[in-house]
Amino acid sequence: MNKLLIGLICLLALAQAGCEKDGFAYKLYEPTIDDVDSIYLSATDKMMIADGQATLNFIVEAYRTVRLPSGKDSLEFIDYRKLPSGSLKIIEERSGREVGLSYSTTTIPFDTVKFHAEIGGTKSATKPVALRAKPADPAKVYVDVIFHVWELNTTHSSYDVSSYQPVKLEQLKEGIAYMNSVINNQVGKSPNGAKANIEFRLATKNQAGQTLPEPGFNRIIYSDNVKVNPLATIFNVSDFIAFINTNKATMIWNPKQYLNVQVIPSGANNSMGTVYPAKQLAPQPGQQAILGVTGTAVNDDDFILDYANACVGLPRTMLFPGIERKIELFRFIGTFYGLYTPSYSASRLYSDLCYDTRKFDGQDKRNSYSFALKVGLDNEKYVADNAMDDSRYPTLLNSITADQVARMRAVMARCPGRMNAKNQ
Repeated sequence: MNKLLIGLICLLALAQAGCEKDGFAYKLYEPTIDDVDSIYLSATDKMMIADGQATLNFIVEAYRTVRLPSGKDSLEFIDYRKLPSGSLKIIEERSGREVGLSYSTTTIPFDTVKFHAEIGGTKSATKPVALRAKPADPAKVYVDVIFHVWELNTTHSSYDVSSYQPVKLEQLKEGIAYMNSVINNQVGKSPNGAKANIEFRLATKNQAGQTLPEPGFNRIIYSDNVKVNPLATIFNVSDFIAFINTNKATMIWNPKQYLNVQVIPSGANNSMGTVYPAKQLAPQPGQQAILGVTGTAVNDDDFILDYANACVGLPRTMLFPGIERKIELFRFIGTFYGLYTPSYSASRLYSDLCYDTRKFDGQDKRNSYSFALKVGLDNEKYVADNAMDDSRYPTLLNSITADQVARMRAVMARCPGRMNAKNQ
């Protein structure tokens, strides 16, 4: 035993001796300005509103050329932030002005501004950005919202008092308030962000004109009675949809007066079955047809009164987002008003029928759903920030664009079943 112990000690001593540097000076690679021989610059958008709030937050990447053992050259990423301060310069070429890592303006001295990045004697390709005038704010409108909140009966066998969380009025207030701030351009600095001038508010009265005990809150207690198949062991979204359609006189309030939001027990991975607008009133002089809405309505009563056409389906989990996360409702409500997720689609003009939104292809291997940084359809990088982005994945969700505002307002004014805006 003693011989074994002595042997182990000797081996340990030899191993430690072998780990000594023996005088070799180890040093991590530190980049220098002269190492940089390639620079990538993304202006992050092809256009920008000149309102002083919209901002281009440039993305810059620096590279050096290294020779591989195979004899081929390869570009290796360099963290330009480790270079001496002031090494990176971003220049607006039309004015010759150095602008730093972000750019905004309140004037339109040129129809297009042009940027390049430079480090030492190396320059990036020039990236042009078209300037747009700030759109005039549309007239303010109001939308009364009623949340039909489905709560499991406490007598149901699956109800667990230790884990079940009932929805509270404070959650609805928080969700509405944050949505209003996003769509009215009070949160983000997106290059084409705009103000919808819409105020969603919790309804104060029911269909009979009686004051609601809790504004915007219609609590519905459910049990096995909603199941299409009484023998089913779980509840499906389709069960709630069928029950709503069977009892629509009480469960879908007048769509011309209210925005009906059905808060259904489900996760955010469910599309919830809300359909896009099917009909629009014929355009009046000065109006254009709403892209993607193929039917023509006879009048403002020409719509189907059912869940798919007159309700917003909201997964219940959206009201429980987790610690330090916002309650973000707009993606589901935006769908009701004709907006699409800004990602690649071959079936729609501009993918989402809005020219000024930034889109990416989810099938492009450069786009990871683990990060908000995306590579757009134009091969330029940007940080996803649109409120219609898929909220299951990283994105800022803090803005909608001028074209999205115009589309949403048009649907709200001219698509029966969605025409629930009020002037006061």
